[in-house]
Amino acid sequence: MSLLYNENSKKLSLPEERIEAAKAAGSLEALEINLEQVNKLAAGIIGESNPNFTPQPNDERSKMIKSMFESGLAQLKQQKLVEALKNITLAVELAQRSRMPYEAFAIQLQEIQFMMRHKIDLSLLTGRFLDALQDIEFLMNTGMAQSDVFIRKADALLKLRQYQDAAVCCERGLSLFPNETKLKALMHEIKRNLAEFNGEN
Repeated sequence: MSLLYNENSKKLSLPEERIEAAKAAGSLEALEINLEQVNKLAAGIIGESNPNFTPQPNDERSKMIKSMFESGLAQLKQQKLVEALKNITLAVELAQRSRMPYEAFAIQLQEIQFMMRHKIDLSLLTGRFLDALQDIEFLMNTGMAQSDVFIRKADALLKLRQYQDAAVCCERGLSLFPNETKLKALMHEIKRNLAEFNGEN
């Protein structure tokens, strides 16, 4: 596949005839996504001033993210939930935006997952149930399928009064973790709320 290279922007692009062919084949979006990722990776490497850089996370960025996250935890201990949520959210956003694409993905993923769980808990505590649900979906999309993730999701759906979806979430969680008592308790509460909602009680 032929590509065009712009010496000024240091980016690759598709020639017009390739764009038209991809449109006809329905593959243009996938090609554009792949090309964007290649350009992002190349830009990160080209912009790196250290000739001996490695895929390991950048120490300076790691310290910034850790400092922001730990300030959120400190505020949590002081029961300053809104401020804690704000700082942990900033730490998550910093981790998502400041990391270079060549930095070790496995380490980045663990970092995001760890901080995101705290963000979800704070969102649930402060009544931001929809925000919590969106973050839980993000966690699940990263491959997390642990019992506490299902518990958080079912709890968020229950608080949003989405009882059917909450029941489905609990059932899925219990199929993977049949002995999880918190999921069992949530399922009981969901069924009670669902019965009241349907006028069965």
